[in-house]
Amino acid sequence: MENKAVTALISIKKQTNGLFTGGKGYVKFIGTAVQLNSIMTEFKQNKHLFLNPIDKSVCHFLADNKEYRQSEGYDTLAQIVSNLLGYERQAAYDNDDKELEATLLKDVVIWQYMNQYARKVAGEKWLEL
Repeated sequence: MENKAVTALISIKKQTNGLFTGGKGYVKFIGTAVQLNSIMTEFKQNKHLFLNPIDKSVCHFLADNKEYRQSEGYDTLAQIVSNLLGYERQAAYDNDDKELEATLLKDVVIWQYMNQYARKVAGEKWLEL
């Protein structure tokens, strides 16, 4: 049985399927503004469920499904969530919301840690400090 955090991640992955493209050093959303708004609304409502470094179920899900990997197709949850956090951070910057920017920076660090932990669970090298 999957928990709410994993269910939220699966939903976000399904909604973004094929909607990110890019090249070396950039990522672009190729869906409609309505699609992006819907995705961002769900993402903001549910990210507190999966941005919890204490709950390792998300890390195990990422490891078991190889979703922690960076891929050329921009389709892993590692990249999708990073992209959506980037959209949020850019909006906070554009609105000169320094407090939200700081909070989102913490979210980015948590997400990166969770992906590194998933890499460890999967038996791959990870960064140890």
